[in-house]
Amino acid sequence: MRSFYALVFSALCLGSTAQNNALVKEKDIQEFRKESIKKTGTTATDSTKWDLGGNLGLQFTQASYSNWQAGGVNSIAGNSIFNGFANYQGNEKWVWSNALTLAYGVNFQDTIFNKIDDRIELESRVDYLHSKTWSYSALSNFRTQFRPGYEKPGDIGDELKISDFLAPGYLILGLGVTHKPNDHFVMFLSPVTAKATFVMDERLSNLGSFGVDSGSTSRFEVGGYANITYKRKIWEDVDLQARIDLFSNYAEDPTLIDVNSELIMFFKVNKYIKANIALAYIYDHDVKFDLDENPLTPGVPRSQFKQVLSIGFSYDFGAAGK
Repeated sequence: MRSFYALVFSALCLGSTAQNNALVKEKDIQEFRKESIKKTGTTATDSTKWDLGGNLGLQFTQASYSNWQAGGVNSIAGNSIFNGFANYQGNEKWVWSNALTLAYGVNFQDTIFNKIDDRIELESRVDYLHSKTWSYSALSNFRTQFRPGYEKPGDIGDELKISDFLAPGYLILGLGVTHKPNDHFVMFLSPVTAKATFVMDERLSNLGSFGVDSGSTSRFEVGGYANITYKRKIWEDVDLQARIDLFSNYAEDPTLIDVNSELIMFFKVNKYIKANIALAYIYDHDVKFDLDENPLTPGVPRSQFKQVLSIGFSYDFGAAGK
């Protein structure tokens, strides 16, 4: 926990030192503008510019068996994912970045229907450029899912679901600084962050799921937040993308840090066929898991892991396809 606060303190000290050394030299701003023009493909006469683009991916697998001595279960699985971005640069100092991720996947085995992926995430950040590598920033991040989730394969019904749309829903609003020394690394640090957890399902709300008080539909926290992303091309057709979010509640045991992280490797087969392997790790001490079937036994927080390997159709559009 000490290292988290040290990281935030160091970032603020660096920002203060940079401000004392120079108040954003016009030459640096012009150089930044030129670099942005090269990346976006705009001309020097453009005073405003929207960058729009993204990627659509579709994966599909099927297996069937008849008189197969080794055994097997007939199955069909499909997964779709959309990643889009809309970035706006109004002048040399202001930049507005937006990213949207939508993902949903299902698996059907005989008569059992399972969900294999379900995500809605929208992030928006406004940066006021202090220098070529540091910005004053305001960030918002919203996360939830499309459909109900169940603990066991084949479960169905409101009385068995453990999650649903806006149950939970997470909203983060933070003010801080962004450090971007190059195109690979971005770090946002916010010593003043508000986090809201929503549970709009009546049954889950009455159970006090996801840290809300029993019968309540929301919970609000104030703390420190860090968001770090890293992207890099490892080989010609292999890209790496990593992200980690850290949140510490100042009022309720700040040593317990919520973690939401993801590591993805993309493998390009050709222009339209790509494979990827994704690893995700989440720890939230407000999300409790039952140790046994006894309803009187209190739930405990646990580390959450997810691994997905997929191959299928992938299409880049807009600025991402250039």
